[in-house]
Amino acid sequence: MTGYLVNFIVYTTAMVGIIFLAVLVYKKFSCNSVSKSQFLNVEDCISLAPRKNLYVVRAGNERFLVASDAERTNLISKLGETQAPVASVEELPSIVNIHKAKGADEVFKNLVNIGKNNGYNN
Repeated sequence: MTGYLVNFIVYTTAMVGIIFLAVLVYKKFSCNSVSKSQFLNVEDCISLAPRKNLYVVRAGNERFLVASDAERTNLISKLGETQAPVASVEELPSIVNIHKAKGADEVFKNLVNIGKNNGYNN
């Protein structure tokens, strides 16, 4: 009876070790296989509500403000070259105050409407 228990413990420990080793090898090689783009980069992201975000995306030397929710993604505006200074939070008090004063859904809709009024219809 003790022989069976010892065999069970040894084989179970060996199988757990093999599974653990396989997970480590998978993680090591799967990270290297992901191609990182040198052209596209998400510079910043702010969450307005669950599944509603604003992104600053850099494509080459250009930057774009993009709004995203569960159903769609909209280009709001082109921000300009990457060499331009990034606006600080103190320079954008109206966006911060709108976010606190109104619901995030209304802020998201207003930003999308601003983008559409500027000629960006996606």
